[in-house]
Amino acid sequence: MSMGDTKLKKVAAALPGKVRKLANYELFELGKNARHKVREMLEAVFEAALNATSVETVCELKEGSPSADTVRGHLDWKVSLDAVEGMMRDRVKWFITLLKRRFGRAEFEIAIDWTDEPYYGNKNNQFIIGMEPKAGTCWAYEFFTASLLVKGGRLLFFAYPLYGRENLLYYVNRALLFLKELGIKPSLLLFDRGFRSTDLFAYLKDEKIPFITPAVQDSHFERCVASVKKFPVRFNGWQMQNGDKETVEIDLIVQEEFSEGKDGKLERHLYGFYTNLPGKAYEDNADLISEFYGKRWGIETAHRCEDDFRIKSTSVNGIARYLYFAVSSLVYNLWVYLNLLFCKNVDDFRIILKKDVMRLIGSMLVMGRSCLGDL
Repeated sequence: MSMGDTKLKKVAAALPGKVRKLANYELFELGKNARHKVREMLEAVFEAALNATSVETVCELKEGSPSADTVRGHLDWKVSLDAVEGMMRDRVKWFITLLKRRFGRAEFEIAIDWTDEPYYGNKNNQFIIGMEPKAGTCWAYEFFTASLLVKGGRLLFFAYPLYGRENLLYYVNRALLFLKELGIKPSLLLFDRGFRSTDLFAYLKDEKIPFITPAVQDSHFERCVASVKKFPVRFNGWQMQNGDKETVEIDLIVQEEFSEGKDGKLERHLYGFYTNLPGKAYEDNADLISEFYGKRWGIETAHRCEDDFRIKSTSVNGIARYLYFAVSSLVYNLWVYLNLLFCKNVDDFRIILKKDVMRLIGSMLVMGRSCLGDL
């Protein structure tokens, strides 16, 4: 299905107002005699995300826009971490209201992840952490993210700078508290492999919040599966221990899969999942665990789509980079939102508005051209 001319013109008519609405937030204070308003500076940031370009490019091309130096100066010196988080929370509420109304429910699966932006500057920066070598560097700005999963799409509702992975429970709890504030109940948390934490699993077990995350195939795992004759298999009461010798018992589900190797022979693969789901949820078919977890595979795709709205920047200011990431995420959400507007049946929801169309309309917005007249 392609988007017709009528729908396309509706998008062109709606997009400028939606961008202005997102940017209409008092992120910081200005003096009474300031030449430009906060909203005008944020519009430049949102339009940079919409066009996947830099704030400098938008300020240079858009007539009447604040200068790039003015925008950067205010973002570097007047924006706080709490203010950025507050803006994202405020703007996300708008999207969540639509989501609950369109889907007629307030219970959703949640994908928990982190994503990074490679960093190439001075290592003495409190906002960066080490990562596996990638794109010529082993340093990055990292952001903890949480997304609501629906059939055909995802909505990123929470993002926060990740300063280390020692206390993952802190970040997960912040996201869960915000979900409660939004009136959303997580039906299932789907974690990336890196979220293996005894403290986190113990907390989720105590709070009766179901989760699934891939298992680590360490020596203990290998010893336990060595004698298994038939898969899938469930290890009930699998123990994990933290550095203080505190333990938590969860379930380990191990599944078997065969694929054809390069030599044409079948190769055996084992993969496992930690979970606290009650056994009755999958006791008749343990393969359901991988099906449940499969709902989060698209989050990597979602992050790549969000990358398509990433603001180009060389700033070494961690708060400004957090703002850019938050704005990029909100523009990504706007893209999903506009697709939802034209969905008659949410059971058949899928993305039909291409990102290139968003970018075309965004470029017209920057250049001050009529979006309707050129479509």
